[in-house]
Amino acid sequence: MTLAQLSYFEKLAETANMGRAAAALHISQPSLSIAISKLETELNLLLFNRVGHKLLLTSDGQQLLVHAKKILREVQETQLHMQSLSAERETQIRIGCIAPVLYDYLPGIMHDFLSIPKNSELKIDFTIDNTNKLIPMLKDGYFDFLICSQSEDSDLYQTLFISEPLLLLCPPDAPVPQTWDEILAQDLIGFQQRASAHHEIHIMLIRQGIQPVYRYRAPDEEGIAALVSHGLGYGLVPNVAMLKNYDLQAVPLPEPNDTFVRNIYITQLINRPLVGASKRFVEYLKNALSKKPNVS
Repeated sequence: MTLAQLSYFEKLAETANMGRAAAALHISQPSLSIAISKLETELNLLLFNRVGHKLLLTSDGQQLLVHAKKILREVQETQLHMQSLSAERETQIRIGCIAPVLYDYLPGIMHDFLSIPKNSELKIDFTIDNTNKLIPMLKDGYFDFLICSQSEDSDLYQTLFISEPLLLLCPPDAPVPQTWDEILAQDLIGFQQRASAHHEIHIMLIRQGIQPVYRYRAPDEEGIAALVSHGLGYGLVPNVAMLKNYDLQAVPLPEPNDTFVRNIYITQLINRPLVGASKRFVEYLKNALSKKPNVS
């Protein structure tokens, strides 16, 4: 049983005449007759009785008509829904990202992208959260793509967006530790354990044999910077622009420090290709990255 057969059946039930139904369907009368005959053979049921010049539904045909109308209505509703999604994808971009992306890196790129006439009327929705929370929402369809931390999830495809070196944040006028032993001797302020940044930084440090113990924890770079600026301790954070808003000392980490880098990725689902405006924006981002090693 095919959708075409159900559509033919519904039209014949509506007109009760093979010729009128065929004309309405823009097919030949023999083609319609063959389709209905095949449907009756497949179902092993008589669907129409000929009464004079009319083809009237049998009791079995009446039952099939109820199902056919429901199926064809749902198909039409599905088509309309998917067409609306397609239209929406041409006018709206939904991005999930970690905070530094929106505050530091995207505004300038967005301004240039939206200045292109084709993109001038686009709407862009942002949601800021932890990478671990954003990924399930991406899979559930809340976002077109993410710009977030690295993930080992096999359903994702990630393209490096930017690398941020880690810095040591020191309270204003406090001595600046020169070695890792001196840093570890201080009251340290780290990310909350549920934050992706905590996991990334922890792995980096452990690989170098460094095991910090944190006295305080904060949800993000801004929270850590605020605590450091009030003299509560020292923090290890990626180099983000908002650090300039706080009264503190931001200095390079002791050697080796070239391995202490937080990477941020454009993140897509492998089995959900981007379309419309989101596809254009990601292509624009990747083109910008190919011309500029560091977006910052």
